[in-house]
Amino acid sequence: MAGNVTKFSCARILVVDDSLFDRRLISIALKKVGFSRIVTADDGAEAVQKTYNLCPDLVILDLNMPNLDGFGYCETIRKDASLPKIPIIVQTALEDRQSRLRALSCGADDFLTKPLDMAELSLRICVHVERYFMLRDMENMCNYLKMEVKIVQGVCSEIEKSKFPINNLENHYEVLEQLAYLSVVQ
Repeated sequence: MAGNVTKFSCARILVVDDSLFDRRLISIALKKVGFSRIVTADDGAEAVQKTYNLCPDLVILDLNMPNLDGFGYCETIRKDASLPKIPIIVQTALEDRQSRLRALSCGADDFLTKPLDMAELSLRICVHVERYFMLRDMENMCNYLKMEVKIVQGVCSEIEKSKFPINNLENHYEVLEQLAYLSVVQ
């Protein structure tokens, strides 16, 4: 397990709980297994603000809190399309099926009941952070490829405008040199 945690120790984790004891317990336990970038919030309203300011890679969220509860936090964050789909692990004393279903329908990705098993929490963090990082990398690659396609389309458009003869491409190095020259000249 330590190998997995080490792989994701750079993940920014936001721990949200109105209980100072629980925030400290989770933070200390996560630091002990190798996570180093932990920020806390004591209610959903503060968590929303920190989510916008810090853009965490994962949120560990209590449900029962003052000001804005965990359900409200999930709904607020998930409604904002400008935010990435940050993984949210709910941790709560609520054990009933209705609370689990409501949390998941509001946008939580996972659900754990208190008292927390820290080994299980660490493993779940690794699973969610790995998936989040992979999705983020795939999105970055898609954006890069879209940019490359636009460049190629631009080059093709310039070739068409230049009336450059491209019927015989046997000597493609010469063609590339001439295309490079054309793009520099214009």
